[in-house]
Amino acid sequence: MIRKVPLIVVLGSTGTGKTKLSLQLAERFGGEIISADSMQVYTHLDIATAKATKEEQSRARHHLLDVATPAEPFTVTHFRNAALPIVERLLAKDTSPIVVGGTNYYIESLLWDILVDSDVKPDEGKHSGEHLKDAELNALSTLELHQHLAKIDAGSANRIHPNNRRKIIRAIEVYQSTGQTLSQMLAEQRAQPGGNRLGGPLRYPHIVLLWLRCQQDVLNERLDSRVDGMLAQGLLPELRQFHNAHHATTVQAYTSGVLQTIGYKEFIPYLIKYDQQQDEKIEEYLKTHSYKLPGPEKLKEEGLPDGLELLRNCCEELKLVTRRYSKKQLKWINNRFLASKDRQVPDLYELDTSDVSAWQVAVYKRAETIIESYRNE
Repeated sequence: MIRKVPLIVVLGSTGTGKTKLSLQLAERFGGEIISADSMQVYTHLDIATAKATKEEQSRARHHLLDVATPAEPFTVTHFRNAALPIVERLLAKDTSPIVVGGTNYYIESLLWDILVDSDVKPDEGKHSGEHLKDAELNALSTLELHQHLAKIDAGSANRIHPNNRRKIIRAIEVYQSTGQTLSQMLAEQRAQPGGNRLGGPLRYPHIVLLWLRCQQDVLNERLDSRVDGMLAQGLLPELRQFHNAHHATTVQAYTSGVLQTIGYKEFIPYLIKYDQQQDEKIEEYLKTHSYKLPGPEKLKEEGLPDGLELLRNCCEELKLVTRRYSKKQLKWINNRFLASKDRQVPDLYELDTSDVSAWQVAVYKRAETIIESYRNE
C-alpha cells in the first residue's frame, strides 16, 4: 500500500528554528511531533535542554519528551524501539509523523535499518563459549578486553581502536547475546538491497528531509542570545534544583546520561562552589540588570555578589560548546546525506533560516509546498 503521507524529518543545527517549523507543520497538516533529542527524553532541565514549552506542546501532540528519569539509562536502542511503533501507527492512519532532531544518531536509527546497541543482556545469550559476565567485563583492562575480542571476532578487533572500551564491550556483548559476531551482522546488513558501509537500507519509501540552515555568523549571535535568554527564563534556579537532587559524587559520573547535558555540565563548577543562598543574591542582581551579565571590566568593581564571575565564565563556556556542537551537527548532515554516494538517501531540502523576517515565505511556505507535493502524488 502506498503511503498517502511522508515521514517528515526536520533537522539542522541547534538554534536554526526546528521547533518553530515543526509546530507550524503539525498545525498545518494535523501531524504529531516525535522528539529525537537524547537529553529531552529526560524529565527536568526543560530550559537547559530547550524543550518545547508547555504552551508549544499544547499546540500539537509531542512524543518522547520526559519519558525517562535522570537515574535511568536511555540509549539509541531505547529511542528506536519507542519511536518506530509511533511512526508506524501514525503512517497507518495517514497522520504525518514529524521527527525533530536533535540527536543525529537517533534520527539515523529511524531512517535506516542500522545495527544499534544490543538489547539482550550477555547472560541471556545463546552462546556459552568464551562467555564473560558483567563483573568480568568491568574488571578487565581495555587492552585485555581487546585481546579477548580478537579471539572471538577478529574483524571487529581490527576495526575498533584498542582504546575504545565502549565499542569493544559492545562487540563482545553482541557475540555473547546472539552467537553471531558484530562483523557478520554488519556484513549481512550491508548486503541488503540499498545497504552500504554505514548500514542497511532506508526503512520508509517516502521521507521528506527539511534541513534548516543558517549563516554561521548569524547562528553564533543567535546562540549567544539564546544562552542569555535562558538566564531570564529561570535557568539558574532550574540548575540548582536539579543539581541538589541528582548531582554526582564523582567526576566520572558527570560523563553519562542527563548529567552530560549541554547546559548543565558547563555550570557544575559554579554549582559545586556556591549554594542556593548565593544563587538568590545573583538572581537579584540579574533582575535589576535585565539579566545581562557584567563584562570583564565591570567585574572588577566592588560590591558585586560572589560567584558572578564564575557564573559568567560558565555561560561563556556554554556559548562556546553550543557553537561547537552546532558545527558538529552540520558536519554529520554533510557526511550522511551529501557525501554518501553509495547510500540510499532521502530527498533533502535546504531551507535558509538566517533572515527571521523572511521566515514565513523562505521557510514555512517552502516547506508546506514541498510536503503538499508529496501528499498529492
